[in-house]
Amino acid sequence: MHRAHRFIVAIAVAIGGWCTPVPAGPHVDVVTGKHAPALEGYAATELKSFLERLYDADVRIGQAQSNDAAYVILLGSPATNPSVRTTMNDAWPALSDQGFLLRSLASDRPSTLVAGGGSPVATLWATYELVHRFGVRFLLSGDVFPPEPAPLRLANIDQRFEPTLRTRTWRTVNDFAIGPEAWGIAEHRRVLRQLAKLRFNRVMLSFWPWQPFVDYRFGGVQKQTAMLWFGYRYPVDGDTAAKSVFRQAKEFINPDFAGKTTYAEMTEAGVILARGIIDEARRLGMSTGVAISPLEFPKEFADALPGAKVLDSLERLVVGPGPQLPPDDPRLKKLVATKIRAYLETYPRIDALYLTLPEFPDWIEHSDASWRRLSARTGIGDDVSLDALIASGRDRNLIAAGDRGERSVRGNVAALEFLGSLLSDREWLGRAGNTTVKPVLTSLNPALFSLLDKIVPADADLLHFVDNTARRVAENAALLDAVAPAAARKSRLMLTLADDNVGVMPQITTGHVHTLLNELRRRNWAGFSTRYWMIGDLDPGVYYLSRAGFDASVTPERAYSDLITATCGDGVAERMLLAYRAIEQATDTIDRNDIGFAFPVPGMVMKHYGNAAATPDWWLKVRDLYNEAMTEAYRAHGRAHRNADGGRTVIRYLAKRCEFAVHYLTGIEALRNAARAKQRKDGEAEIEQLEIAMESIYNAIDAMGEVTRDSCDRGLIAVLNAYGYRPLQAELDARSAALQAKP
Repeated sequence: MHRAHRFIVAIAVAIGGWCTPVPAGPHVDVVTGKHAPALEGYAATELKSFLERLYDADVRIGQAQSNDAAYVILLGSPATNPSVRTTMNDAWPALSDQGFLLRSLASDRPSTLVAGGGSPVATLWATYELVHRFGVRFLLSGDVFPPEPAPLRLANIDQRFEPTLRTRTWRTVNDFAIGPEAWGIAEHRRVLRQLAKLRFNRVMLSFWPWQPFVDYRFGGVQKQTAMLWFGYRYPVDGDTAAKSVFRQAKEFINPDFAGKTTYAEMTEAGVILARGIIDEARRLGMSTGVAISPLEFPKEFADALPGAKVLDSLERLVVGPGPQLPPDDPRLKKLVATKIRAYLETYPRIDALYLTLPEFPDWIEHSDASWRRLSARTGIGDDVSLDALIASGRDRNLIAAGDRGERSVRGNVAALEFLGSLLSDREWLGRAGNTTVKPVLTSLNPALFSLLDKIVPADADLLHFVDNTARRVAENAALLDAVAPAAARKSRLMLTLADDNVGVMPQITTGHVHTLLNELRRRNWAGFSTRYWMIGDLDPGVYYLSRAGFDASVTPERAYSDLITATCGDGVAERMLLAYRAIEQATDTIDRNDIGFAFPVPGMVMKHYGNAAATPDWWLKVRDLYNEAMTEAYRAHGRAHRNADGGRTVIRYLAKRCEFAVHYLTGIEALRNAARAKQRKDGEAEIEQLEIAMESIYNAIDAMGEVTRDSCDRGLIAVLNAYGYRPLQAELDARSAALQAKP
């Protein structure tokens, strides 16, 4: 019985005596140490909250158990809780700082269990694992309670957990309105609390040079650029589909930047937001890092760096070193050091600084000289030639192959010479001798993997980005074999859960992620970092990651079945497995055929109006797959237990996402038909198809509007209004007027 109900019953008894009181739930003592670390105190309050909701329990938190407790849970370790030390005696096992246990103690009454770990955060994970045993499932979107809680039993439990991959990183901020760049601090905190339950242990804030998260000055030039999502704007007033999700706002914006217009206001808001993310992550026991591209700068710094050039990137917002700036240029080094110090001084509590090589390396003119200097210092020229590495970069089954692959290898060589020199001088930290921040080099070309133990500074870790999608990386997993064991122990792999090129379409990649986790374990890599944009589709995949991170035997199917059965009851998982499988097949099909299919930039929809080619067969296949997934999800929704409100909500969201995809694909097919009608000068057919396209895009937006639950969803609706619904309306009006004007 809930507390509110008990209160009503008590009032009724007090004023009339007409009703027999309903007994309260079980009395549970949660015992912590007197000087328990803050995380163990937090674990106790979390456990209390879940026990009250699940069992209407009377939960008391204290340093000793009471005489009338039916259940006792001892939280902590022998080092933090004297009750654990006394009760366990010598039975406490050897646990790593990430290891934890749930162990029942022999006792007739009260029923007693120890939930503890090798560190305070591991004890927090032990607490959540106990709640998991009671039937609650933790998702990014929130906690889902079972239709009927499992019985409250603490007996006959003896489980130990150690991670199979020690670094489980969540990337955030990033870019685009459909991703976490749109989240204010309230939403970041909500997601971080879920990530703690899912046992992620690092948060990486991925920053771009033009974003409002740092301020610095160099060579008389003050940073002036402070924008979100590449400077794109998304009005949501006037004729906006699903307008109600924006709550009378006139423009879609990250709520923490609302009303900020100047550089100073934007930067102040950005720093407050980023510090808030870092502080909350640390409060929850996670380490933190900031990722920057050290060789890219806002365009205003071209005046402070003679020889800089505009780099090939989306909207061409950044400059970097050009042909006249060799890696040993002292002014370039001072600018990079200034930028790095600015980030470190702005965020003094971070544990790692990720130094990301440019996505489109363009510093290729110095590769031959840089190779000679690297070879002289490290001896790598005795093992392989630069020509051989370039050939490897060109001839492989990755997006960065051919000319792009060659430029990537050459640009990496120059950047590595520069960064090697920079990192050898600890002054780059700029912290009065504090050298605790770990440098992490990111996105080195796979052609260089065999040289990592020689060319990467000894104290630097590595984060590898092999290709854009999990499928592409899994199919090229043999490339990981080239990483020497010494470098492998410092290496993490970027796992793409949803790619921005596949974009706004529903995505599931868990099958390929499962393959890659097994590859990482086999090679003794340190862990992984996630990559995604929209968060709503990620629940099943991230739930799998949370379980597989501590149990190598977990498969996607096993994780999915556990998730759905626990939250929806028996007989539902089979249908949802079919839905998940269809979405994963659709994701792969888009990836194989058009990697930029739904990239969320201007022209994402209307580009199809400029192409009069026949509708590709794979579009129809993908639409059928999303339709199949939608159908199976609705069937699962209908089969769910009558009390499975949380589970039904999760399923309905996915069904609506697939409905969105079906309408979206119908819309762009109609645009292709309109383009062909326009080509043959059939104005009436063209207008008819434009009407179908506009109605379909409206229906797609409307489907999302029915289940909008986060800023990614609202960002998607804003993006599709800007790049689909409004331009279609304008084109339809223009073509209709032109047709009517004909004599």
